Amino acid sequence: MIKKWKQLTLVASLVVLWNMYPIQAVQAEQLKVSRSTLHEWNNGAKVDASVDKQGSIQIKTSTQGLKKGYYSAYVYELQNRDWSGYGALTFSIRNESDRRLPLNIVLTRADKTSLTVSDDRNVIVVEKSTGHAELVRPLSGLIALEPGFVGQIRIPFSSLMVQDKASTAGQVNLGKVIGWGITTTTPENAKLSFRIGNIKPLSKKQAVVENGLTTLQMTGDERVVKPVAGESIVQYGVQSSSEETPDVKFQLNTPVQGASITPDGLLTLHTDVDAEQATICALVNGKWNLTKTVMLDRSSAMNVQEKDGTPRSIPDPSEVTKVLSPADPLMKTSVGWFIRLLLTAAGIHGLVLYWMWRRQRNAQGARKRRSRNDRQARRPFRM
Repeated sequence: MIKKWKQLTLVASLVVLWNMYPIQAVQAEQLKVSRSTLHEWNNGAKVDASVDKQGSIQIKTSTQGLKKGYYSAYVYELQNRDWSGYGALTFSIRNESDRRLPLNIVLTRADKTSLTVSDDRNVIVVEKSTGHAELVRPLSGLIALEPGFVGQIRIPFSSLMVQDKASTAGQVNLGKVIGWGITTTTPENAKLSFRIGNIKPLSKKQAVVENGLTTLQMTGDERVVKPVAGESIVQYGVQSSSEETPDVKFQLNTPVQGASITPDGLLTLHTDVDAEQATICALVNGKWNLTKTVMLDRSSAMNVQEKDGTPRSIPDPSEVTKVLSPADPLMKTSVGWFIRLLLTAAGIHGLVLYWMWRRQRNAQGARKRRSRNDRQARRPFRM
């Protein structure tokens, strides 16, 4: 009986301790990369990869002296892992190059199919200096990072597609993965140097928010004509395949003279706009940034001419000759009424003259008819 009482006491104590200390979420573990599992591939570019003691990978590529063209380099790790419980991959990156760093990630499944980020899906780029999280889409299969960029890239797995099969975007399942890697593409005579580290897969639960952001995109014209007169107005918005409507606020990334945008996305260009482009930023749910660069084109109407070379463009007010000014005597109200009365009198005078002319003409016609009748009456009667 005493033994049973002690057991109950122990169980109660464990329950109390369990309630006192909340369960901590399992943190994603950093992938341990070694030089022995790291491999390189290229189609002409020189590639050098190394791993430091912290597990960070230093990658250098060069296309110096090669013929004109584009060259790819691929640094990858071969390691069997089960990624079926993961929803995203994150890693830190430092661009030590003096040029843009174009890259993408490649995951190879056990069935030998390769997965990469689709051009129609977003990844999340977080710059360390600002902490801003920007939603970025690859262009021609490559995510571009500015020279000196230091930050983190998050790859939600809903942004992946089977390589060269765009229709599979957002529909792939990872399961068992036999390798992953980073690929870059550069033209001839280019050098790249960058470092990646802190490589972690995130569980599906941890990556729920990120996976809900991959289809967000800004709508609206990519080119807007500068107005010659009046204003140019274009509406921008944010759309997503998700049923939830995001909270969005628009602003210009940097001020542009003659251009403005309302928080709900109405862009207005005035005639004094001189810039060649403007970058629109949409802040989604107070945290995620979508940007769109809009080209500001000069109106083609300025170049249209008649056959004789006369321009059809709307002239500047300073180029228009002033016929009358408000201070001119002819613009006074009294002068206007005088002109109206003068024209009315001239019209009445014309009508009177016309009436008299018609009356005189009719009288002459009547006299001629009477004269003709008198001559006929004097003639002798003939059988």
